Amino acid sequence: MIFSRSIFIILTSLLFLSCSSKEVAQEMEEEEVEIIINCTNTSISISEQDNIVINHATNPVVWVGTYNDNTVKIKYTKSAGVDNETETLVFIFNKVNSCLQLERGFKFYDGKEVDVSAITEIDVSEFYTKEWEIDKKFSGIVTYLDPHDKNTYSRKFWVEFTNQNFEVEDTNYSLFNNCFTDKLPVEIDLNKDEIVDFKITYELTRDIGNRPKYNKYNIKLISTNETENQILSPTKGQSPYFVIFEAPFTSEGTRQYFNGVKSDLDVFYEFDAPYQSYNYFLHNNLTNKATLENNKEDYYIVKMGLDNKEYYGWIKFKFNSTNCDVEVLDTFLNPTASEHVSVN
Repeated sequence: MIFSRSIFIILTSLLFLSCSSKEVAQEMEEEEVEIIINCTNTSISISEQDNIVINHATNPVVWVGTYNDNTVKIKYTKSAGVDNETETLVFIFNKVNSCLQLERGFKFYDGKEVDVSAITEIDVSEFYTKEWEIDKKFSGIVTYLDPHDKNTYSRKFWVEFTNQNFEVEDTNYSLFNNCFTDKLPVEIDLNKDEIVDFKITYELTRDIGNRPKYNKYNIKLISTNETENQILSPTKGQSPYFVIFEAPFTSEGTRQYFNGVKSDLDVFYEFDAPYQSYNYFLHNNLTNKATLENNKEDYYIVKMGLDNKEYYGWIKFKFNSTNCDVEVLDTFLNPTASEHVSVN
């Protein structure tokens, strides 16, 4: 009886061990399948030296990368001018079945203080993965047509990631509607006859020729009747003609110009999805940034035609695109025809 019980225990133990071994083997096979996933589709040699895009003794241009749960982004930034302008080439990849699939590429030109910044999508003709170690290392080759010089480039890349390269996608976009739509236009009835003579408002331009498409909002003072209600600039021989005055000033030696007028208080660029994170106010020297930020009071000088006579006046205002702030503080129209106005 004891012998039979021993045989039963041995057989039961062997059966248990057999089942456990199968489960362990199955788990090992599943783990092995995950490990041996191969995303490589090129035999071209790529090394750590291919992290460098442009060699330089002290400041080389290199590939850098970020990642999140769904995508991987690689890019490099190089100088593009003598005033700190830069050009960044960006490629974004989607994580698909433990490998990476190219989603899009684009170039971002940052004009800094001296130029308009811009985003331009690029056409990628070829993309190959040499190595993809999930959220650790990514190397390969990308071939693309540069949208500006129209040349085709084939670049190797090598990027290594750390936990610090995890990037949470920014969805708190700057949008013009959230900033100024409910504050504009500011209507100005200069001679108090219940007729609007001037407006601080915006002009919307839709650019569909660019990739990506975008809206451009130019914020400025406009006249409701350019013949009778004029916005004046200092008289001089060539553009740009300024329209913002600071004390001391006078309306003498001014006139209305129609072309070459530096009239924008600021310009807002709003890009179509998925580029909203690049929305921005121009806020540089192409607008009136320096004048508007120097803590002095700002004015427009204007002239109105009433009953075949001309009357000079001014509009005192404040504007700050960073704070979404615009306001007319005061206005004045000289009651004496043809008599100039001044502020000391």
